[in-house]
Amino acid sequence: MTLSRRDFLKLATLLSASAALSSCAPAVRRLTGDLPAVPWSPLSVADFTALNRITFGARVDERARLAEIGLANYIEEQLDFETINDLALDLQLSPFKTLKMAANEIEAVTNQLFDGYDREHPINELRQATFLRQLYSKRQLYEVMVDFWSDHFNIFIEKEPCFYLKTVDDRDVIRKHALGNFRDLVWASAHSPAMLTYLDNQANVKGTPNENYARELMELHTLGVDGGYSQNDVMQLARCLTGWSVKEHFWLGDFVFKEDQHEPGEKNVLGLAIQESGQSEAEQVIEHLALHPSTAKFICTKLARRFIADEPPQEIIEKAAQTFLNTKGDIKSVLARHPARWSCLRAAQIQTSA
Repeated sequence: MTLSRRDFLKLATLLSASAALSSCAPAVRRLTGDLPAVPWSPLSVADFTALNRITFGARVDERARLAEIGLANYIEEQLDFETINDLALDLQLSPFKTLKMAANEIEAVTNQLFDGYDREHPINELRQATFLRQLYSKRQLYEVMVDFWSDHFNIFIEKEPCFYLKTVDDRDVIRKHALGNFRDLVWASAHSPAMLTYLDNQANVKGTPNENYARELMELHTLGVDGGYSQNDVMQLARCLTGWSVKEHFWLGDFVFKEDQHEPGEKNVLGLAIQESGQSEAEQVIEHLALHPSTAKFICTKLARRFIADEPPQEIIEKAAQTFLNTKGDIKSVLARHPARWSCLRAAQIQTSA
């Protein structure tokens, strides 16, 4: 039997998606020989390496497409993902109703369907949809970047109430901005109820600031651990973020700024004097963090690791970071100008070590 998509996504997701496969016969047929009648296309080492880096394991039809139009054109085609017809996948996802619901609707329908909370229902639908997208989507580079940003802006879905908030985060934060602008992505994440509750910012109130989200925002989402911030910067940002919370009653799960819980007074973050202005205090800092040189280096280093190796060449990181800054965080521009070089370098490394 021939396994597709990088050893069937290493079989790991199969376990969590077993329930979905029972209602998704095309997935089973796909694994048992019902493969498209497309000739096997020989590829160079560089092209083969690139294709495996920008997909979840290339299928024969994707090999054929790359051989037909060349690597550079294939990358351009994948970056323009909205023009790629993915209707067949959309039909497979249609049974998963919670994917299009608002957070309060997910919570309500879960309660109604199961006469009491069954938190696994929206969790399983999201996991199964993710699995099917990685396996079947023709928009492979887009799905790779969704996976990349889902890891970067990590949220543990099993934490209450993330089991129904994460679906909205996946749709409106990660998937919406995966090939867009990094500033918009980090901005959306900062206003995401799933992120705020996962990192306890609903407990970040005046008098007793909670630094969890402020620290993660700097250390993992933007600047990086060596990005030049201090513990005082973390605490000052935490003060800016006091009052950033989530509605608990009407429109359950929506973002809300609770002014009565906001720490008053001037703050200073990374040398920026932030005057008292409520919700906009943290937003000023987020704008600054999104396009900081340390952020550009940190993000491009992670991208280079994804497309090259654990220890990528510094020259490539620096060039990618400059593109990031020049385009004000445009993710497509960084990927359009650099993944072919990244993958060729990776191929050269493989040939050297062989």
